[in-house]
Amino acid sequence: MTKLNEKVYNTLLNQIHSGVYQVGDRIPTEKELMNTFSISRSPVRDALLKLQNEGYIERSPRTGSVVRSSTRVNETINFKGGFSKYFGNNWDKISTSTLEISTVLDKEVSSVFQQDFNEPLLKIIRVRKFNNEPVFFLRTHYPQDLINNITEEFQDINNLRDWIQQKTGITFKYSNETIEAVQADKIVSNNLDIELGQAILKINRLTYDTNHRLVEFVEYYVNTDIWKYHIDYEY
Repeated sequence: MTKLNEKVYNTLLNQIHSGVYQVGDRIPTEKELMNTFSISRSPVRDALLKLQNEGYIERSPRTGSVVRSSTRVNETINFKGGFSKYFGNNWDKISTSTLEISTVLDKEVSSVFQQDFNEPLLKIIRVRKFNNEPVFFLRTHYPQDLINNITEEFQDINNLRDWIQQKTGITFKYSNETIEAVQADKIVSNNLDIELGQAILKINRLTYDTNHRLVEFVEYYVNTDIWKYHIDYEY
């Protein structure tokens, strides 16, 4: 999906999960969504089609789009590919190198969080390794207000997500991921020790807390020579 498609899809999905739109409710029409997001009809239709294919909504020329379920109906994905789980039996061989920790203003990332551009974000760039071989190159962003009370250093923490939850008291409830194949640019290829232009996986992960607030945005690149993305489908 394109970024415009993702924005419409993730907004509607979050509203369905949080109960803004309940089973039987009509969601906004294509035209209303076009006006809300100031975009053309095509990305709106793509987002609605994905929600329909996943069983969240039912579309009809007469009645429009109606919420069918607040959970995914057509398929359940059991993701077994998390870094810690994937290499969990060899924890002593997992390491993390933190390349950058900074407070930034980023228009594009702020739009993902649906916050004002002048609201700061915490940006963390890391490389995760197994047996000293680079596996992930990650850019992680958090709203600055989420971590204002954290004073400890977290330069070399292996499991950042667990640590953030422990220190903030926030529980990460669910995530949405978008996967695409890209060519490694110079920064990614240097940090993953792969060829410039090599085909790799790029994954954008949006994580929400129990109040359905977006609390983490991770953009990561995967060295698939070492790590495989494994998904089971149940029907």
